Amino acid sequence: MKNKTTNSDPFIVPIFPEAVLYAQQINVDSNKIINYLKKTEFEKTANSYDEKADCYMSKNINVFKDLNFLKKEINKHVGFYLNKLFQYKMNYKITTSWATKINYKGYGQKHTHSNCILSGVYYPIGNKDFKISFHKKHETAWDIVVNQDNEFNSKKIIFEIKNNNTLILFPSYLTHSINVNNSNTTRYSIAFNVNPKGLIGEKDNAIVF
Repeated sequence: MKNKTTNSDPFIVPIFPEAVLYAQQINVDSNKIINYLKKTEFEKTANSYDEKADCYMSKNINVFKDLNFLKKEINKHVGFYLNKLFQYKMNYKITTSWATKINYKGYGQKHTHSNCILSGVYYPIGNKDFKISFHKKHETAWDIVVNQDNEFNSKKIIFEIKNNNTLILFPSYLTHSINVNNSNTTRYSIAFNVNPKGLIGEKDNAIVF
């Protein structure tokens, strides 16, 4: 028989958590997207100052113009994230969208996205070796060994991209990186940024985007 808890028993309250949407197998034709990406012109990213990174992005930063069917599906999830989850009274728009490519042993270094409120990445092809890491902001100089990682002590959280048509949405200020691609499969993805649209705020804080 379990002991009954009392009002004096301690409990953990996870305040101010970060929200990352992780949607697997969204409803789009990944074959059409892969065929498009294979014809896309790429260049090495500024985030690849380490030559070993071998990270590439498309020269086109508005690929959703050519992939409107994908944009429509992603907008459904963006709407859920902003309007349902956060209950924001706002319209929104995707401002930029670009393709990325990581070859065998390539990776992408830590970075954030500027001048946007929300960012996302879509993966047409999944693989157990495709991973993205989100890094905790270090606000202490302490480096203490832990018995087991959890959501409170972890310095980074790793998401595996095992399934085709995986979508991840996250606050743009979250530091993230692309893990080493240890597979023989080229890791394609499409990243994008989202910003408010129209009237934001109230009275003296109001502004129109």
